[in-house]
Amino acid sequence: MRSPSLLVLPALVATLSAGRSAWGEPDAAPAPESAPAEAGEDEAVKTVRVQGQKRAGSASETVVERDVVGAAPHRTASDTLALVPGVAVTQHSGQGKAHQIFFRGFDASHGQDVEIWVGGAPVNEVSNLHGQGYADLHFVMPEIIDRIESSPGNYDVRQGDFAVAGTMRFKLGYDEPGFTASGTAGMFGERRLFFAYAPPSGDGETFAAVEAQASNGFGDSRAARRISAVGQLGLELGDVAHLRILSSFYAARFDSAGVLLLEDVRSERVDPFSTYDPKQGGDSVRAQVVAEIQQAGGEETRDRWSLAPFFVARTMKLRHDFTGYLVDPDSGDNTQQRNEAKTVGATGSYSRRFDWLSPRDEVSIGISARSDWIDQEQVRLSRVDDRTTSRLVDAEVRASNVAGWVESELTAWNRLRMRAGFRADGLFYSALDRLDEDAGVERSSLGFHLGPKALVDVMAVPGLNFLASFGTGFRSPQARSLADGEKTPFTEVISFEGGARGTVGPELMVKAAVFHTRLSKDLVFDEVVARNEPTPPTARTGFTLDVTSRPAPWLVSATSVTFTRAVFTESDAERAEGDLLPYAPQVVARSDIAFEPRLATLLNRALVLKAGAGLSYLGARPLPFSEIGNDIFLVDATVGLRWKEVELRADVFNLLDARWFDGQFSYASNFDRGASPNLVPQTHVTVGAPFTLLGTASVYL
Repeated sequence: MRSPSLLVLPALVATLSAGRSAWGEPDAAPAPESAPAEAGEDEAVKTVRVQGQKRAGSASETVVERDVVGAAPHRTASDTLALVPGVAVTQHSGQGKAHQIFFRGFDASHGQDVEIWVGGAPVNEVSNLHGQGYADLHFVMPEIIDRIESSPGNYDVRQGDFAVAGTMRFKLGYDEPGFTASGTAGMFGERRLFFAYAPPSGDGETFAAVEAQASNGFGDSRAARRISAVGQLGLELGDVAHLRILSSFYAARFDSAGVLLLEDVRSERVDPFSTYDPKQGGDSVRAQVVAEIQQAGGEETRDRWSLAPFFVARTMKLRHDFTGYLVDPDSGDNTQQRNEAKTVGATGSYSRRFDWLSPRDEVSIGISARSDWIDQEQVRLSRVDDRTTSRLVDAEVRASNVAGWVESELTAWNRLRMRAGFRADGLFYSALDRLDEDAGVERSSLGFHLGPKALVDVMAVPGLNFLASFGTGFRSPQARSLADGEKTPFTEVISFEGGARGTVGPELMVKAAVFHTRLSKDLVFDEVVARNEPTPPTARTGFTLDVTSRPAPWLVSATSVTFTRAVFTESDAERAEGDLLPYAPQVVARSDIAFEPRLATLLNRALVLKAGAGLSYLGARPLPFSEIGNDIFLVDATVGLRWKEVELRADVFNLLDARWFDGQFSYASNFDRGASPNLVPQTHVTVGAPFTLLGTASVYL
């Protein structure tokens, strides 16, 4: 059988010959239909609201639609990030901790290099104690993800702090009208309840969803529990504006097994699913409110505006141990971090279309502002009796980021599209370190970043576009690292991309691009302080290929492969120019496919098969000291039957029961109390989940 992509190649040739108009539009596609409605079925009439999307700003810009999100099973929203070309995610410290994100040669840790927004609110946390840009997505259920908009690089004026490797924007919605009740149970004591409601006459924007999940974990110290509630309301304010209000609450408690020495695992001195320290883990809470109001109307509207204020409250507590008794031979290196933050801010924009070179010429301006109030504490605890042996951090941080941008887009001769923009960010920080000798003296810092952006898009033939993009961006520093009166030192980012996009309506989209990104300085994981620490400048060069096809209403496939070489461009005491940047895989590949054919009609109700799979590959992952980590190949699959109101489904994670490491690190450690420490770096691993089978029963009313 030929692949779905090959099935539509003749259609591509025919379309190009026919001269169909295409202008690098977003990859949005209508949701796949399992089958047409049978006579006699109760089909609710839905309200459909048409909203234009910004045209592509780079060759590799991607919109992951709901049908691709649902192709393979996913436990959390973080898992779905792997659907974006070039992205890989792992979770090496328990089910409640933010995932580790790899994107185009960046080890973004828990979010330092990837800007993430959900429903109009920022997820990245400024100056988080565990890592800059910490982004916890566990509050989002996979079922309510309408689409993921990915903007690699920093070519869009809307992209701000942390948009180093790129930006992800989650748009939320629920497309099952009426009530949904779903229960899941499976291996390792996994259980989950999911309830949702969406008005039958709506377009999926208005919904409410609740999740309760618990697991015993697949080994020692891996139990986890979480609850989450998300509600969204969409209202039309006459013919003038559209109002959207989003509110959510999330809380979790989780255990963490931590790292094991690879030599102990290979020699079977320890069980691969055991732990050196069962006291590791943490808890997490998030609450947020977003209210967005925007101009009503569709693509024909000449003036468009929007305003979206938001409020986010976050608390996080983590306890971990990466080095055993290396730093403190008597009491151990067990460390507890606490970070509490409140964020308030808003985004807004205004656009006007002009008939200069074409009717689609446009000028836009926008603002973005946020303020963060942060309290943080880090202590070292005795592994023996849990007493505090030393206080490492006790601080208050205040951070404000105010940005403005302007952008113009012109189209000439119906074949040349040009976009140019400019973004200005001002960042202010104040930090009060209660452990400092000058406790009570508050340090403050202020700095500016100016970032130009540009795009040239040439339509070679209808349906085939060549794009070149340029942009500069930044990553903000940890506030506690700044001296009083210091000009805020940013990590400066310069990025280039060139490539092509080819489309045949919703049937096929092919994107290919080469890219190059340079950073003025970088961050790499330091096991002693359990966070990323500064390194010399780096550069990343690579290419990506992405193919999405929908050859039939009941079939969708999406495949991508990305190669990136990330190197240091300067030397220091530990690294040499040209050395590979550790931890980020050089090869990331992903393939998803889903089938939803109608099998039969029983009692005037359609019986639909739902089957899908997701394949992930991470390869050539550099480690410190010129080592290369183990490759990862995982297969997840789902199969189920839906008979109108009832659905039964089986989800399998790690179908091939691969033995794999979701985390690999190289450094010195000592996990034997009283033993002489070995200062020779060794490989440490966190073992990934084995074959896991879950069953789900759902009722739709």
